[in-house]
Amino acid sequence: MSFWSDALRALQQVTLLQYKVEQALKVAEEARRDSQETRERLIQLETLLDIAMKRRPAPPPLQLPES
Repeated sequence: MSFWSDALRALQQVTLLQYKVEQALKVAEEARRDSQETRERLIQLETLLDIAMKRRPAPPPLQLPES
């Protein structure tokens, strides 16, 4: 092959690699956002559960049967 066709092929590969890296970065950013949203929802659920547990009245004392 000639120098120019090799150079063109190398430029095409670099361009394709750059495109793939950009796509991977977009996917990684979406995953980071999803992870952050999931973490925030989990914190909300934990908070609601904690509040519900604190509001729950204490169970009545256990009474043993008389013998």
